[in-house]
Formats: sequence, structure tokens, C-alpha cells
Amino acid sequence: MKKVSGLLLILLLVSCGNSRDAVVSPTGMTAVAGEPAAPKITVQSILAVAAKNSYRDGELIVKYKPGTRSTSSLRLQGTLGTRKMRGMALLNAEQVKLPAGLSVGDAITLYMQDPDVEYAEPNYLRSVRSTFPNDPLFSAQWALSNRLVPGADMHMPQAWDIVSGNSGLVIAVIDTGIDYTHPDLAGNIWSNPGDPDCASGSDSDHNGYAADCRGWNFVGNNNNPMDDDGHGTHVGGIIGAVGNNGIGIAGVIWNVKLMPLKILDATGEGTVADEAAAIEYAIAKGAQIINASFAGDTFSNTEKSAIAAANASGVLFVTAAGNGDTGGSDNDVTPVYPGNYDLPNMISVAATDEQDMLASFSNYGKNTVQVAAPGVDIVSTVPPALTKPFCGASPAPGYEYCDGTSMSTPHAAGLAGLLESYYPNFSYQQVRATIMRYVDLLPTLQGRTASGGRVNAYKALSSLLAPDGLTAATASSSAITLSWTDHATGEDGYVIEREAPGGTFSEIDRVGPGVTTYLDNKGLLPSTAYAYRVSAFNTIPASSAYSNEATATTTGSPQPPPSGGGGGCSVAARGTGSEADALVFMIPLLAVYIMKRLNGRGK
Repeated sequence: MKKVSGLLLILLLVSCGNSRDAVVSPTGMTAVAGEPAAPKITVQSILAVAAKNSYRDGELIVKYKPGTRSTSSLRLQGTLGTRKMRGMALLNAEQVKLPAGLSVGDAITLYMQDPDVEYAEPNYLRSVRSTFPNDPLFSAQWALSNRLVPGADMHMPQAWDIVSGNSGLVIAVIDTGIDYTHPDLAGNIWSNPGDPDCASGSDSDHNGYAADCRGWNFVGNNNNPMDDDGHGTHVGGIIGAVGNNGIGIAGVIWNVKLMPLKILDATGEGTVADEAAAIEYAIAKGAQIINASFAGDTFSNTEKSAIAAANASGVLFVTAAGNGDTGGSDNDVTPVYPGNYDLPNMISVAATDEQDMLASFSNYGKNTVQVAAPGVDIVSTVPPALTKPFCGASPAPGYEYCDGTSMSTPHAAGLAGLLESYYPNFSYQQVRATIMRYVDLLPTLQGRTASGGRVNAYKALSSLLAPDGLTAATASSSAITLSWTDHATGEDGYVIEREAPGGTFSEIDRVGPGVTTYLDNKGLLPSTAYAYRVSAFNTIPASSAYSNEATATTTGSPQPPPSGGGGGCSVAARGTGSEADALVFMIPLLAVYIMKRLNGRGK
């Protein structure tokens, strides 16, 4: 009888489970319910972050999977031509040097194709302060960082923390030309990939302009768009003087390609025919933004049609509101062109001074002028070879201070370039609307510009910073809890998207601004894995990039309450989450069978 009792006890213990809830994963591993899943790392997620941040060129940090670093590192070095710079034993990672010609993006893609690599990412840069460039005249650029009246500026150091440029972005400067040899501009001058040889004399790209290696001179009908006036070089420097190079000033956008298109002669005058031809050239050669710091008082069908063609091609056209002869005038009453054309790709820009007041000379217009930007005492580049001063006061050779809406316009154009660099998914309409919405509202501009404000680069760029740190944690068999980090400064809310196994991501809900948690209990199935991603949005409408992806698996079906002295003993059907007391029910039958067998032997 002791043997029988022992056997029954063993059967009873086997049938009784642990009372702690557990989640059965698709691989059969169990995890405690509520444990958040780690963010999903993909080539796409790493490249998306890299595209918007600063890092040390020619280097990577590579993390290997456990037990694989030594052999994998040597194999990849031989295949890719990389070189180990430093090992990180605790991380099972290393810092590597890339060979010449292998970009950081391509190296990331190649490394992450190796099954032994957990991830490869750029060697990001860090700083103890906002991004202040080392250009010696930056302290004089009050428009970018105002030391006399703090805050009365574009907040550029904070904006540059987000993005400082994009060498693939082309901004056409339709003006008096640009001194493309100026040491603060030469590195950012556009080069025509279809016709790179300035001395060839041939039209290699068959666009009707022979040897147009760096733009075109429509006044002289030749391939030398050199500035013989100073205006275009000053405008070009405001947009895109090379930043943080220890020379002169910093442009609004440090890394860009300026396309010089000369339509104005040495006296600053030009024709609509040359302007229209320059606009056509800019469109054909891939400019995303056109800066037109000039104005006139005559409506021109040709000019409007050319800008409309730019609109049809998705090109933003930024122009000057104009300067009044005896003080500013209302463009709503007295039209100024091209600023007064009612086209959706246009931004007309008024000028503000160092005190954040509308400049005394600046035109304005509640319906026809979109924004204001700094335009008084603006220091920028001029051709050093000019025989006479362009504007007058000069802090150093090759630089002068100038006033005008011609100077405010390139500040807005440079900001448009930064927005297109950081938000490549934005259309030109979204860029325009972002510039207009995220301004510093000023009393002096209320009722005088459509936005009522002066451009603020940081507000615009940070408005839809993507959320990150998304985690998903199992809450029950029908609910999952999400949490993320909010970085956007101007969002109207967040979109939550969900992906079921074998499905695609689709929106399940929206929450308000500043919200960082969400409980998903919308039709979830037990024991099912779900993936999530989140993005910020505003009512422009525009959206941020997606957060990282996070996954979680719901628990199995809830256990039915015990009845009839079951004592909580159960048998779980592995992988399904369902439970039954079948084995417990069989114990009495098994006991009867054993007793009968024993009694039979006794006879």
C-alpha cells in the first residue's frame, strides 16, 4: 500500500503547475508576463537615425553576437578592407576604420548582412553645449544668435544640434552671380555632374548651355556666373557659407550646394526673360529651392508662368517682400513682384532688426507676405576683388554688413534647406507651412505678415522630432501597454500603428500632444505577437519619422476558476495557453485499476 500511495503522490505533484503567470513564446521559451520587449534593430532604423545626425566620417562601431567577435572581425576585415581601431571587450564590440571609398551607410548595410553582427552604427558625435561654430565672425551674426537681445534671432545653435546641412541639397541663387572662388563659399558651390569640365566648350548634357560646369551667366550668355556686383555673393553666404571651418561666417545651412545663376548685371538690374530662363535651368538641374532676392512693381505673365512651372516641379520659391523708398509699404495695397503672385510654392519675406521689430524699410502685407526674417546689419560674404564697397561697413576683407529684404530672404531659404534635409519625406508645401507655423510671434508683425512672426529655425526643425525608446509590455491576454519618449516640440499628437503576424502596419489610434503611454486593448487575441510603431503628427498635415519598432505577445486565455476541490492543479497545453484538469480526473480511475491488479495477485 505504501508503494501505491507514493505513486499516487507523484502523479498528483506532476499534475500541479506553478502558480506564477508565464508567457509561452513561439520558440517555446517562457517569459514573465509584462516584461518589455527590446527595440527592434534593423538596417533601416540605423540608417534613418544616421541620416539626421552628426558622426565621425570613415568610422563605425560594430557589435558582434556572443562568442563571435574574433573570427567574425578578421573575416570582415579581409572582405571589406576595414581596420580595427579599438576593442570593447565588455560590449563584444569594436571601433573600425573604413577604407577610402566605402561610405558609412554602405558599410552599415554590408556589416549587418553578416549573421554574426548584432548591429553596426556610426561613431556619433557628442558635445557639451549647443552647436556654436568656430567661424571668427559668428559673434557678429546676431540673426543666428543674438547676444544683444537674447531670443531675437533664429535660434540657430539649437537648430544645428538637429541638422546642419546636406550635401545633396541644391539651392539655386538667381542673382548677380556668386564669387565661387570665395574661401568661405568655394566648398559649397554646385558642380554640374552632366557637364563638369568648365573648359571643354561642349554641351555634354545637351541642355543648350555649353560647359555649364557651375551654373550659367544669363546676362553675358556664358558659363561664368562670377559676381561683379556683390549682392549675389552676400545672399549666397547667408544661405550657405561653409560653417565651422574657422573662416569668416557660418551660413544658415553649413553643407549645401549653391547653384549660381546670374541674371542681374553689375548695376543690379536684369530682365524677366533671363529670370524665366534661369528658373527653367534650376528646375531642369534639380534645384529643390530657388532664392530670388529681388523685386519689381510690374506684373509679368512670363514670370508668373515660370514660377508656376517651379511649383509643378515641387520647387520652393523664396523671394523678397521688397524695400520701400521712404519706409515700408503694404504689398496688399501696392503689389510687388514676384512676391505678390498667389502661388502655393512661394514664400515672400519681410525684414526684422536686432530688436525684433519690423525693419523701417521693409514692405509687409497680411495676405501677401508670409513671414519675416532678420534683414538689418547682416554680415556676409562679398567678392574680395570688388574695387568698391558693396554695402559699406566691413569687419574683414571679403565680408560686409548689408540691410534689406534681400538679406532676410536667404535666411528663410536656408531654413527651408535645413527642413528639406531633416525631413526628406516633406513636400515643399509642408516645408512652407512648417516655416510659417513655427515662428516667434511678434506684436510688430501681427496683421503685417500672414504668419505674424519671425522665422525660428529651432522651433521649425524640432516640431516633429521622431519619438524613440518605444517599448511594448504584455498586460493580459487582450491588452498590451506601450510607452515611448516624446522629443517633438510642436506636435498635435501621436499616431499608434500595429502589425499582427503576417499582416502590415495600420493605424489603430491617435493620442494628444505630450502623451507617452498607450494601452492597446482593441481586438487583441490571446497568445499572439504584435509589433508597434509610433509617429508624431501635426495639422499641417505632416508626420515625423517612425519610432523604433517594439513587439509583445499577449498571454494565454485566462485560467477558469477552480471548482470541486481542484486545488489549482492543471496541465497546460504547451504553446496554446489552454489548461485542462484531465490528468487530475484520471488519478482516481488509475488508483482503482491498480487496486484491482493488486487484489488479483493476492488471490
